[in-house]
Amino acid sequence: MKYPNIDVIVNPGAADDGELLLESPEVGMYSCAPRRGEVLVAGSRVGLLKSLGRTVSLVLPGGVTGRVVERLLPTRSDPVDYGQTLLRLMPVDASLEEGVIATRDEETSLGLPDGASAVTSPSHGVFYRRPRPDEPAYVEVGQIVERGSTIGLVEVMKSFSSITYGGDELPSRAEILEIRAEDGAEVTTDEILFVVRPA
Repeated sequence: MKYPNIDVIVNPGAADDGELLLESPEVGMYSCAPRRGEVLVAGSRVGLLKSLGRTVSLVLPGGVTGRVVERLLPTRSDPVDYGQTLLRLMPVDASLEEGVIATRDEETSLGLPDGASAVTSPSHGVFYRRPRPDEPAYVEVGQIVERGSTIGLVEVMKSFSSITYGGDELPSRAEILEIRAEDGAEVTTDEILFVVRPA
């Protein structure tokens, strides 16, 4: 879905190392932050901001680049004030090593058990575990799924797409170990929805 673009506020950090702080240009609910280690260039989306029923895409203004080294909000969707810091960027060259380390730390912090795999969201949107509110969930923890099984839905602007289990990196049959996204939660592309292990 294409939302209107608004430039994020960019301010230098306290240290004289090229650090940049990205701040919210409005009050609202912030979501869909980029991952640590991701390189942003002018025009890159740095999240979505929803306020008074309107959603805008926050973008990096012209002439600004950097690597995300810290996300400063704790959850996937957070209330923010005008001028509140959302992300910390470092120059790409200076942050290359730090960014790689941060990305590895983030992967480690996912806490996947040995032999487990992650099923991720195919897009930004709202995740649903069931076809309708009064119907059972597609899958529950402990359930066995096979390639082609529908395990959830993602909604983008009232358009619903099935999340189908399968992929080259996933076992053909698997047990659902964890369900990490809540029903009705806003999710981002490649966010972990389910943790599975071979069945």
